[in-house]
Formats: sequence, C-alpha cells, structure tokens
Amino acid sequence: MKILINTAKLRFGGAIQVAVSFINECRNFTENEYHVFVGQGVGKSLRKKDFPPNFYFYDFNFGIVTLRKIPVISSELSKYEKQIKPDCVVTTSGPSYWHSTAPQLMGFNLGIQIYYDSPYFKTISPYRKLRLYIKRKMLFWYFRRDASAYIVQTDDVNQRVRKALKTDKVYTVSNTHNGFFNNFVKYEINLPPKGEGEIRFLTLSSYYRHKNIEIIPAIIKELNQRGLNNVKFMLTLENSTFSTIFKNSDTKDIINVGPVRPEECPSLYNECDYMFMPSLAECFSASYPEAMVMKKPIVTTDLPFARNICDNAALYYTPMDGKSAADTIETVIKDENLRETLVKNGLKRLRYFDTATERAGKILEICKILQNSQS
Repeated sequence: MKILINTAKLRFGGAIQVAVSFINECRNFTENEYHVFVGQGVGKSLRKKDFPPNFYFYDFNFGIVTLRKIPVISSELSKYEKQIKPDCVVTTSGPSYWHSTAPQLMGFNLGIQIYYDSPYFKTISPYRKLRLYIKRKMLFWYFRRDASAYIVQTDDVNQRVRKALKTDKVYTVSNTHNGFFNNFVKYEINLPPKGEGEIRFLTLSSYYRHKNIEIIPAIIKELNQRGLNNVKFMLTLENSTFSTIFKNSDTKDIINVGPVRPEECPSLYNECDYMFMPSLAECFSASYPEAMVMKKPIVTTDLPFARNICDNAALYYTPMDGKSAADTIETVIKDENLRETLVKNGLKRLRYFDTATERAGKILEICKILQNSQS
C-alpha cells in the first residue's frame, strides 16, 4: 500500500506523541510506501535521516488554524495528494480540514467535545459554553465531511463518538507509551537539584483549560497547612503560559521545565516520584501508561475516562476539589505498601494496551479495509 500520513496541522500537545509514535513504528511494516505530511510540532521530534528509503517527508507550517486558513490547507494538501496518489490517508488527529480523494482514516482525540458530563462545564460562563457549542458543531461538520472512518483509543470514547457523529465506522485502537520508554536514553533536563526529602509530582501536559492545572496552588496550600512542605509540582508549560495562569499565585513549590520533546519524557519521569493528572476530560492520555512503565504511582481525577484507562493502577480524588486531592496525595505519600501496589497494578495494566508496534499494525490493517472498500 501507499500510505499518506497526515500530521500537517499539528503544533503541540498530546497529539504530537500519537503522531510521532505511529510514524516511527511504521518502519516495522516495510511492505508499504509512506508519504508523511510533517507539521510544525511533529517535525521537532522526527529524525528523518533514521528512516529507510520507503519514507518520503513533506514539511508544512500552517500555524494556528483559522476559518480563512482552511481553504489554504485544503488546497495545499490536495496538490500533494494528486502527485502521490495514495491508497489511504491516516490523519493521526482530526479534524484535517481537508477532503482527500483517497479514503481518510481520522483520529478523534478531542475529549472536551464528547464528555459533555465533565465538571469542566460547571466552571465556565454561558458565553464560553456557547462558543464551545458553536465550535463543536463546526468541528463535527468537518469530521463527518472528511473522514471515511475514525480511530479512538478507548471503548468508552468509541461509544461517545458513534453517538456524536452518528456513525458506526469507529475503530478502537488503544494507545500506550511511546517506544522511547522501551529504550530509555537519559537526557539532561532543566531541573534544579532535588532537595533533601523533596517529593516531586509530574504533570506532563500542554495547557488547555480543561486540564485544570490551575488547581495546583490550592493543593499546595492545603498540603502546607498539614506540614507537608516538601512536595513540588513539575510542569511542562510554555513560560509565557505559566506566568499568565499563575500570575496571582505563590509558585515557590511549582517548577516549570518548559515543553519537552517525546524522547526526553522518560528522563523527566525518572527525575520525579509520582504522576499527577488533574484533567477533567480526555479521550486518552499517554501520561497514564508512561507513568506505569516508569513505575510512578498515579494520582488523578475520579472520572470515567481516567478509571477506564487506569482501573486499579491509580489513586483518585474528587475533581476540582483541592482538599480531596491533598487527601489523596497525603495518603499515597505516607503509605509505602499502597505505592508498591499501585506500581504493580500499573505494570499489569500495561498488558491491556496495545504496544506501539501493535497499534501501528492495527491502524494499517484498517487502511487495508478502507482501500478494499474503494475497489
């Protein structure tokens, strides 16, 4: 098959990990020819010289997608598709804003657009809700117009996408940690030396409102009142974003290392003790299996998406409740047996996820199905 992998509009966030992992794993399937549309964010983590001759790369830098820019994106990608003539297109994270001639398999990774029951919606103004509603209508229109089928990462998301997009062409292909975690290469991370008795919680994420990263100062305050003054939170935000969201907060116990490349992530986990995920809506977060494989206990929100992924490999707290989060953090810090149990459960839980290679293989099998349906 001739496969076109489309990551042209990706700039940052978890979608980069998904795309880079898939592209790298396709090297194991040598029977195909791969043409990769490389977006700005993906390009920073691809070592093109490491790929064999059956890979062809095309660089794009569309910047922020706006309504005015969508025709430009569509025209540019169509121009290259006419030259390549692929059998199938894999858009790792949609929408692509592009109606390809070949069947297009599109990843759906927009948790906030399908988890309508998320507590996040209780925190925003009616105006913000209206804007999200309008955006959802637009996004869903492009998903329906451009995708021949969809890939999602959990069965819960599968059912929600089927309902939201009114389609049965939805395939579940579970995500997992990147292959970089199997071949741990140590990178120098911009972290201060660890203080005596210091405990580090890592939140490895770009910033979106539904990530609820703003809860961290309230948790720190609660922990300090209990005499737990040695807990630090590690973040990976842009410095300008960090300054904006915490401008009125005491940040002495928050360390921002800035964005890290996928290959650097294992080193960052290695420097921390726990993974903390305060998000209010996710289709999937690779941070969960990453923490599991790195043997880091997980503290996260008690929400369906988190339990669906982690099961008994995490400790849960009431969403948006700083006291509940502090209770949970205090519990896991003080209970060594609990920490060991969470790590053991995490290693067992990894068996439920496809490996990165298995995931790529399943996606390519779906491409064959779509190709044959066009014949």
